[in-house]
Amino acid sequence: MDYGKKIQELRKRLGLSQSAFAAKLGIHKQMVSDVERGKQKRFNPQIEQKIVEIFGIDPAFFITSQNSRLSESQSLESTKTYSAEEEILLRYFAQIPEAKRLDALVCLLECIRKYK
Repeated sequence: MDYGKKIQELRKRLGLSQSAFAAKLGIHKQMVSDVERGKQKRFNPQIEQKIVEIFGIDPAFFITSQNSRLSESQSLESTKTYSAEEEILLRYFAQIPEAKRLDALVCLLECIRKYK
């Protein structure tokens, strides 16, 4: 199921109109409509995090086949299966501009040292 359809299904299961769903997230109704219709590919990570927090949705809900695409040249031996948490981290990391990724890694390593 594509991302927009998943969002629409979630919204309907919650019993919310597009307007009510958008209001709870602090976004415009048009953004919800655009995502559901596929005009906008997906919500940004901050909005996805709000959905997780406000509605108690498992973050793995947002992982789609788009996030685990493989080039045809990769062999099955080189494929790695990631946990839901790792998939989320990889997706967020990919959204960081390349010039800022090293800074993000330094920050992440500092957090890892803190919580070891």
